Amino acid sequence: MRVKPVKKRTWIVMLCLALTLTFLPGAAFAVDTYTTSAECVETIKAYEDIRLTAYTDISGKWYIGYGSTCDPSDYPNGISVEKAEELLRKDLAVAEDTVNGMLRQYGISVTQYQFDALVDMTYNLGMQWINPEYRLCSYLINGISRYSEVEVVNAIATWCHAGGDVVMENLVSRRLWEAFLFLYGDYSNDGPERYCYIDFDVNGGVKDASQDSRTVFYPVGQPYGKLPVPTKPGQSFLGWFTGDGTQVTGLETAEKSLTVYARWGDGSATPIPVTTPPAIDYSVWVNPYRDVASSDWYYTYVRELSYHNIVAGYPDGSFMPQNKVSAGEALKLILLAATDAVDPGNAINGGHWAENYLALAEGLGCVASGEVLNLDGEINRLTIARITAIAMGLELKEGVLPFNDCDDLYTMALYGAGIIEGDTLAGVRNFNPLNSISRAEICAIVSRVRNYTPPNNPMVSGYIEYGNNRLPVMWDVPAAPYNKHLLVRDGSIMHYYDPNYTTAIGIDISRHQGDIDWQKVADSGMVEFAFIRVGGRFAESGGLYDDANFQKNVEGAQAAGIKVGVYFYSTAISVEEAVEEANYVLGKVWPYHLDYPVVFDWEILSKTSRNANLSKATVTACAQAFCQTVAYAGYTPMIYMGLDTGYNRLDLSQLTNYDFWFAQYNSRNQPDMYYNYRIWQYTDSGTVPGIDGKVDMDIAFIPY
Repeated sequence: MRVKPVKKRTWIVMLCLALTLTFLPGAAFAVDTYTTSAECVETIKAYEDIRLTAYTDISGKWYIGYGSTCDPSDYPNGISVEKAEELLRKDLAVAEDTVNGMLRQYGISVTQYQFDALVDMTYNLGMQWINPEYRLCSYLINGISRYSEVEVVNAIATWCHAGGDVVMENLVSRRLWEAFLFLYGDYSNDGPERYCYIDFDVNGGVKDASQDSRTVFYPVGQPYGKLPVPTKPGQSFLGWFTGDGTQVTGLETAEKSLTVYARWGDGSATPIPVTTPPAIDYSVWVNPYRDVASSDWYYTYVRELSYHNIVAGYPDGSFMPQNKVSAGEALKLILLAATDAVDPGNAINGGHWAENYLALAEGLGCVASGEVLNLDGEINRLTIARITAIAMGLELKEGVLPFNDCDDLYTMALYGAGIIEGDTLAGVRNFNPLNSISRAEICAIVSRVRNYTPPNNPMVSGYIEYGNNRLPVMWDVPAAPYNKHLLVRDGSIMHYYDPNYTTAIGIDISRHQGDIDWQKVADSGMVEFAFIRVGGRFAESGGLYDDANFQKNVEGAQAAGIKVGVYFYSTAISVEEAVEEANYVLGKVWPYHLDYPVVFDWEILSKTSRNANLSKATVTACAQAFCQTVAYAGYTPMIYMGLDTGYNRLDLSQLTNYDFWFAQYNSRNQPDMYYNYRIWQYTDSGTVPGIDGKVDMDIAFIPY
């Protein structure tokens, strides 16, 4: 099924009126009159697909045959192939009259293949393109030979949207085929492979006045060239960026279609409060199902969907949670939960009740035409995963496979979004992709889809979500480039499966680890570097103190072949104190060669700490003073931070000359810091031979 932006029956009535009022014999010029060629008719059939029962598209409009519009009650018993052909020919006759009338009105001569391209557009789109204010119509009136291939392609391919600004890939393919047919007369052309597009999302701004459409097509293999420049009152345009943060400047070679987002900056650093809708009180729900207990793992999912009348039980008061879900049931539940599509409703024309949902799934690209043949039959988990991921619009990313028995990217995307979990047995997680799905399982999926909130992408939104605030992105501070989906923790060791990086595992220790057998640590093969505490400043009195085991730890680690860096636990409240701390560290480390940095570890021990209420400007100045002093002495400085310090206590835009060491522990084993860091402290409870008790573990994405 092809998504059609306008209803054919509506524009057919409009055409009759337009032909009567506009295409008057006295105003016409003598030009050739054409009918659609057999080659074009067959191509239209291929693009439209034949459906012998009425179906709806994403907008809720009804079609039958090769895309002929109808009312739901027109063909209660469906139609034959011959009737579908008849309806197609009738609609094509109207499109032919429209194009011929326009050509006569303006005295435009075209070839048969150019006529076919215009008829296909008119059949698919309606007459909306026939307006001198639009490029294609204007080019035809002015003389198409005056315009380049790129201009003609863009004039035709611009009609590739549905539902406002949504680019439809099937319309892109069709428009590019039409453009190359129009230009070169080849009915089996490779237009869809010769061009790609950039869809420019102005992200709240106003598009460049010279830009006719937000979607611009470029020849594959050539540089994009100059890109449009949008505007936004009160803000400066910082450039075009893809969803993953890659800037597109126009110097790149066009290789594939992209969506890019305008990035704006106004110098603001004021947090924006986040508001959340009130939670629904499900306690008022009375359980009608005798076989669903509050202790069942699926209870909350069934309760939610039953409360909203999305699912129901059987007349005997049972829910039958282990019963298998049919393909038709799965399609309806998933599509209505995952999309904003108008509910087409159950079929009323005598066909299968779920065929409207199948048509919707095909139109959205969730399933291929003819893939689901038995709507009453069971549907496997792999197909469910693909339908769900596509309907949700999840981005597919390469990463570490979450399931032992499935390497499908759709299941990976759903797992990453928290929609599916799989089954874990003896420490092995399986998805069982070819198994069918139960009513309980589909309730879990639908509930999670309904409650899914796409993760904020600061590169697109312009803000970082932290706590109850949205923090404006500091665009001049580099973002972390790491793919968190490639991080896997195995016991105390964090692996990063990215071929572009060679990582190193380290520890950070102080006197709290007691006496360490450094040779045993080295022999374990787990640890390549160690940060060793030099000392610190007391949180209450402000006095400096030594770490009693500093010298022993440095010399023991280096003797065992482990690379060493050092850190100082700071509670500095002034630049003078920060410089004092740096000089204190330098006085301790001068006898040793350090492979890793000297770290400024500024932390707040408690609410009563002397530095608890220090301003961001002062903390930043302290960090700068410490790092400058260390750098002047010939050592590499580094700044340690957690989320709160990084977002609320430091102005990172003033510290981009220094590397960061980021600390965060969570059950997901993924860091949440948006800005770049070179080392991640991922746990405080690692275990390493040679060290009694727990120890902090670190991964250096770029070792020193």
